[in-house]
Amino acid sequence: MINSKTREQLIKMYIECLKENKIPWQRTWKVDKHKNGISNIEYKGVNELLLNLIASLFEYKDSRWFTYVQIQRKGWKLKKEAKGRGVPLEFWSMYNFKQKRKYEIKEYKNYIKEHPEEKEDFRMINNVYYVFNADLVDGITKEKSKNIDSKEIPKKIKTIIKNLNVKYIENGNNSFYDIENDKIVLPSSDKFFDNYSYYATQLHEISHATGHPKRLNRKIENRYGTVDYAREELVAEISSSFLMQDMNIVVEEKHYENHKAYIQSWIELLESNPKELFDAISKASKVCEYIDEISKIKNREMER
Repeated sequence: MINSKTREQLIKMYIECLKENKIPWQRTWKVDKHKNGISNIEYKGVNELLLNLIASLFEYKDSRWFTYVQIQRKGWKLKKEAKGRGVPLEFWSMYNFKQKRKYEIKEYKNYIKEHPEEKEDFRMINNVYYVFNADLVDGITKEKSKNIDSKEIPKKIKTIIKNLNVKYIENGNNSFYDIENDKIVLPSSDKFFDNYSYYATQLHEISHATGHPKRLNRKIENRYGTVDYAREELVAEISSSFLMQDMNIVVEEKHYENHKAYIQSWIELLESNPKELFDAISKASKVCEYIDEISKIKNREMER
């Protein structure tokens, strides 16, 4: 599943960043979540991470992206500097070769519930579309950014911890998730360089906690220095980056120092098998979906 331009470009850029001692999935600037400028649908997973990297590289300030056809239909034009800056995004769908029709994933799942006998008539297909950032488009109105209230961030994190029903204490000098007692442990908030480092660490350990057998049941009891340990750290790092982006948390450069011990193991992991990155992204997406679903369930229970 790595034979797409999207994945080839992402893995190449990730390894290059890691070799420069940079953490490629962390944002150091504020911007709304990347989305299609026409449908307003937010990009997820591989597409989201690739757009984060590209936006950082070219210092794009706008979160909207458009295909060339969408730009033409609106009567806009690409600026001269847009040449060669189209970003390949992948879109997966299911194709019914008997009906000769393409189904979106959600549409396919609903269809198969009603017609399980037709499951063998489908196969998964991948299409790649190139998109351009709104900063490269002439004639478009400037984006109005959302104002994120930073005072809401600790409340949101506290709610996630409560919804997961995981123990949480602040004590000592180390941060970790204790799977045996299903407990997150962090130093007190005043021991962190800044609020951003504190929030990022909370979300990192929360991501580990989702791997407990009663939740997503990942292999998270791993010895430091092993491949399995590097895998789970990668999942937790990417998961927390997704959660931070949802809350518009910007990570300070100082926070990177906490992860430099893992960089070489991640380089070795990704160079030996690029599929590891996409497995980690898939698991990270499931972490966010799980946290979101638990939140919806708790909200429904409160409304009863």
